[in-house]
Amino acid sequence: MAKKLSKALRGKRRWFGVAVSPQIETRKELENSLQQLQVILACDKKIRLMDFFSSTNDVAKLAHTNLNTSLPSHSLQGDEGFAIIQVPHEVSAEFRKLLDNESGYSEYSMMSVSMSGKIRLIRQRLNLPKPKRTDR
Repeated sequence: MAKKLSKALRGKRRWFGVAVSPQIETRKELENSLQQLQVILACDKKIRLMDFFSSTNDVAKLAHTNLNTSLPSHSLQGDEGFAIIQVPHEVSAEFRKLLDNESGYSEYSMMSVSMSGKIRLIRQRLNLPKPKRTDR
């Protein structure tokens, strides 16, 4: 059995909570968009989609009601879906610049709403549940 890496030697990452355009309805469509961003950022480590709630999902609708009070600086229409994305630390600043404004939303169909080093904090801020674990 291989020796476990210490925390210092493991890869660093940032978690992004993003609002997703209603035009993206499936997980596969969002993963394709993330692959395009990975190419633009010239990142050799994978940008991973962790959680996705489309705009038609009840969870996304519930999250909108809480976001209007907690994150008033973002101009959300109320019909977006939400996703949590794992981004390697090396490209997190560039990733945020691409998705931090309205032009990023129109170009990539995503807008960054929250960022943290812990996925738990993103779920709290966006009021998203932890998905049930499925056996592979």
